[in-house]
Amino acid sequence: MAIPGIYPQFQHWCKNTVWMYSDPHFGDKDLAKSIKKRPSDAEHIAKINSKVGRKDTLILLGDVGDIECVRQLRGYKVLVMGNHDVGRTNYERKIIEEIYDQDKWTQDEVVVDMTKKYPGWKIWVTEQWEFHAPFQRWVAHADNCLFDEVYEGALIIGEKIILTHEPVDIPWLWNFHGHDHAGAFRANHTNVCSDACGYEPLHLNSFLNKFGISSKITSIHRMTIDGAIERKAKRGGKKIGEKKKKTCENCAKGTPRLNVGGVKAKSYCSEVHNYVPSDHYCKKWEEAEYSE
Repeated sequence: MAIPGIYPQFQHWCKNTVWMYSDPHFGDKDLAKSIKKRPSDAEHIAKINSKVGRKDTLILLGDVGDIECVRQLRGYKVLVMGNHDVGRTNYERKIIEEIYDQDKWTQDEVVVDMTKKYPGWKIWVTEQWEFHAPFQRWVAHADNCLFDEVYEGALIIGEKIILTHEPVDIPWLWNFHGHDHAGAFRANHTNVCSDACGYEPLHLNSFLNKFGISSKITSIHRMTIDGAIERKAKRGGKKIGEKKKKTCENCAKGTPRLNVGGVKAKSYCSEVHNYVPSDHYCKKWEEAEYSE
């Protein structure tokens, strides 16, 4: 189900429900001591998995902590790295395939061997026949069950939406972020830090439908157009770089074009001391003062 306002290249997240969360800090004993009601890792995982289905998308906005806990989280997993997350490849999902000869290995022996090589990974084995040795083989797979997508910095996923770990202030973007454990209010921001949102991920689909952030944010294009209109008005409607015509009408010593009686469509020229056609020009023309 597509989510309006999200770029097409991110719509694959939206096939089912999209959940957003940040700062689980799995395995952080110091944080657990400093925040008394903080759930244990097992409780934390259970809370997240009670919301996120296996076919849903879970977006974590950084500071995940112990990756052994990440393996237990459900869904298609996306990480926007935080200041405590080090090394992109440490968080990327990997699936490894190895071949075992059935004449030398039983299926159970393959599982044991793969488990030793890849502790904590998900292991499964399938049977296969080939026209070359080994003809009968076990195809063993190991999946580290980490993040399907990893982004090292800020990620703009729509015309008006940016995902970050630390909060950022950009007037034409709504910022989903974490990092702030105290949960300070910021206009045009949504803080999904674990300690600020009750240790439950945000249902992104419902949030966007309910709050209509698109109507609350002025796009960068609209801001640019409005700014250009304002500056043009200050220039008196003239284009950038457009030179003033040297006429009495816009001379510092003259007057604007008049619209009364016998002097209609004329300007007064202080050099000749008379009313002259507005397009009159003399060598003593001076540019009127103008400020942006």
